Amino acid sequence: MTATIDPSAFASECAPVPAADFISLLLATGFSAEAYRDAYGDLAPLHWNATQALGHFLRHGLDERRDAPLTLDRRALVALARLKLRNTGFKAKLLTCLSQHLFDDVAHPYGPAIAKRWPVIRALAGDGARPYFIAGDSHSNQYHLTGARDDTWLLPIHLLCTAGSARGLANPASRSGYGGHLRQAVRIIETLPGSDEMPFFLQFGQVDIEFVYHFRRAMDGQRALDLDDYRAFCDATLERYIAFVTELFVPRKRLCVFLVAVFPPALSDAAWHGGYVNDDIAQRESIPPAELSAAIRELDIADLRQRTAMHAYYNAGLRTACRRHGFRFVDGFTPFLGADGLVDPRYVIPEANGAEHHLDSRATYDALAAMIWLCIDAIGPAELLKSDPPPQSPR
Repeated sequence: MTATIDPSAFASECAPVPAADFISLLLATGFSAEAYRDAYGDLAPLHWNATQALGHFLRHGLDERRDAPLTLDRRALVALARLKLRNTGFKAKLLTCLSQHLFDDVAHPYGPAIAKRWPVIRALAGDGARPYFIAGDSHSNQYHLTGARDDTWLLPIHLLCTAGSARGLANPASRSGYGGHLRQAVRIIETLPGSDEMPFFLQFGQVDIEFVYHFRRAMDGQRALDLDDYRAFCDATLERYIAFVTELFVPRKRLCVFLVAVFPPALSDAAWHGGYVNDDIAQRESIPPAELSAAIRELDIADLRQRTAMHAYYNAGLRTACRRHGFRFVDGFTPFLGADGLVDPRYVIPEANGAEHHLDSRATYDALAAMIWLCIDAIGPAELLKSDPPPQSPR
C-alpha cells in the first residue's frame, strides 16, 4: 500500500475488512487516486492529496459514475470482489466501475478475448456481477453501462461495430467484417460454461435507415425523395438482418436474445440541409467526405417527422419479427419521444446544436439501465454463471 493514503480515513467504507487491506487490493487493481483526480477538469485544480482524491472517488465519484482511468489487473479485481464488506451496495458500485476496464484495448476479433476473460467473469458473477453481451453500431454505446442494484452490478461485454449496418452482417465480402466477428464471438460464448444464462443484446439498423439510404441516393443521383422507396429499403434491411440473426441463434437460444429498437433520429433538418456526413460511413463506403457532403446538399432529405416515422416503421417490423421467430424485443424508441412524437429535446446533446446523431447518454442512462435490469430479470438468477475456483490465468 502506498504511504500517501491514510487508511484510517476509510474504515467505515470497508468494515469489517481492515482499511489497509482494502486499499492495498484497490491499488493492486491498477487504480490510482492521483490519476482519478487529474482526469477531471473540476478536480485537478484542487490539488488534493491521494487520501482526499480517494475519498472523493469512493464517496462521490461512484455515485456520479465517474470513470477511474487504469490498466486493470484482473486477478486483483477478483480478490477485491471477494472481500466481505458489510456495505454490499458500496462494493457493487465500486466493482461495476472498475470492471468496465475488463475489455480495454481489445480489438476485433473479439471472441478469443471473451474466452480468455471468462474465468474472471464467472468468478465476479459469484460476487454479484450480472454480465451481458451487447453488439451493435455506435448507438449501442448507450447500452454499455455500469450500474449497481443493491448488491448486484452490471458487467457489459461490448462488441462495438462502429458504422456497422444491419444489412451488411450477412455479407461475407463486407469491408468491416462485423458479421464474421459477431458470429465468431457468439460461437465461442456458446462453448463457455454458464453462458446460456447470459443475455445478448443486438442493436443494428440505425446506420442503414439513417445514413446508408441517403448516402446511396446521393451517389446514385436520386434527388427526389420517395417515401415508398424508403420504406422498401427498411423492409429489405430488416429482412437481411433477421435472416442473419435466425441463422446465428437456434430457436432454443432466442429467449436470451434481445433485439433492440433503433433510437429516434436526433439530427436536425438544418444539419442535413448543410450536407451532414458521418465520416465513419463515408470511409467505409470509400467516398470522399467533401464529395458526399456536396451530393447530400442536392437531395430532398426527409424532414425530422418523416425520418422519425421511418424509424418507427423499422421498429414495428422488428417487433413483429421478434414475435415470429422467438426473440425478445426491447423498445428503445418510444421512451425517448416527446409529446409531439419527435425526439424529446431532453435527450438531444445540447452542445451539438442539432449536428449530432447520437442521443445524450447522460440523459438516457436511467431509462436504459432500467431496461437492461428488466431484461436480466426476465432471464433469471444466472446461477450457472457463477464459478467458485479462482481464475488461474494472470493479467
